[in-house]
Amino acid sequence: MEQFFVTAVKILILLNPFAVLSTFLSLTAEHTPMERFWISIKSGVAVMAAGIILFFCGQAVFSLLGIDIYLFKVGGGVILMICSVMLVWGDNRKNKRAVRSGESGGIAVVPIAIPMAVGPGTAAGLIVIGLERSNFVMTCSNLLALLLSTILLTALLALSTQAERVFKKEGIQIITKLSGLFLSAIAAKMIIEGVRYSLNLA
Repeated sequence: MEQFFVTAVKILILLNPFAVLSTFLSLTAEHTPMERFWISIKSGVAVMAAGIILFFCGQAVFSLLGIDIYLFKVGGGVILMICSVMLVWGDNRKNKRAVRSGESGGIAVVPIAIPMAVGPGTAAGLIVIGLERSNFVMTCSNLLALLLSTILLTALLALSTQAERVFKKEGIQIITKLSGLFLSAIAAKMIIEGVRYSLNLA
């Protein structure tokens, strides 16, 4: 049970909920609360679908490319570290690109679900978590952790109007930067583990 909650928290951090919320608020500024609600539901479904694909297709991709989980941990950890630095320092260009992408409609999947919630770093982290399943029980536990994290993200977006009032713009920015710090710790752990096992230093 403890491992389940640890995995759920890890996935939630990977999904960058407050960075996603910040983008969601900017893209849906002209939408009604009901429209925001349905956009958040569609985004949650897209995030869950992407997560399941990453969970189960990681091994097949690894076999095709002839790499192992430890090499991927190093590469994925580096990407995740870059993403965390961008969260801490701020990446206005990404937000501007997201706004432009959202002008044509269909913003629930792109850019909110992908790439804001499930970007390269998040994808790397989800693949690693999926590959670390050792049995059926662990697989079910990881999937439930993904489901719980996705539900929490969806709920945050669905309650975006209230969240905006509670946290304010500055509060959301602060929490986003703190999420970036935790994300950097996850990235560092992935890199260290990958290098240690790849070089047989364990």
